[in-house]
Amino acid sequence: MSGPHARDRGKLATALARIRELEAERDRALVSAAPRPKPKSRSASKSDWWCSPPEIADAVWEFFGGEVDVDPCSNPLSLIKARVAYTAGGLVLPWRCRVRPRRTCYENPPYSKLVAWTDKMLHELRVGNVAEHIRLTMFAPSSAWWVSMCCMPQRNPRILATKRLSFIDPEAPDGARDTRYPCRFDPALIYVGPDPERFTRTFAHVTRWTTWGRT
Repeated sequence: MSGPHARDRGKLATALARIRELEAERDRALVSAAPRPKPKSRSASKSDWWCSPPEIADAVWEFFGGEVDVDPCSNPLSLIKARVAYTAGGLVLPWRCRVRPRRTCYENPPYSKLVAWTDKMLHELRVGNVAEHIRLTMFAPSSAWWVSMCCMPQRNPRILATKRLSFIDPEAPDGARDTRYPCRFDPALIYVGPDPERFTRTFAHVTRWTTWGRT
């Protein structure tokens, strides 16, 4: 059929097709302009309990000649081999091993509670439960807890400013537990004990520079 009505129907079909094309272009533009989620730099865990990496755990084993007596900040996935490993209660329980104690301790405390953990560390050293102590912490010389750690009576801690370490998240899903997450601050290793020179040599592979708590 030809005539005015056929021509009108043809124009209407053309107009509808053009409208659909414009709507499709609009939808594509909206999708491309939508904000995209930023990639996560670390796992979904909100905890600041991190597993010490292998390059630290292996050196702790080497330095102490085997298991350390106490790890007060442990977790089920920790690589630190300790005779006594607290996964809870480290701020309350004594840092000591009852069977043939050597009074050695390794500590990687949660960084949101460093005041409390530093007070506990100083207490355990003062009462004699710990005679040789290694601490992995953030480098924060302007913090009050750092000053109190460096100014403990009759002890001058050895300090190693380390390279940026990558930690293991103990709360990561099973499939991501081998994933390493770089820390977002400058870490440091602190040593209190009778053999600071051997400590410095043992951890030289992660060290940028060294100093003392008091010079």
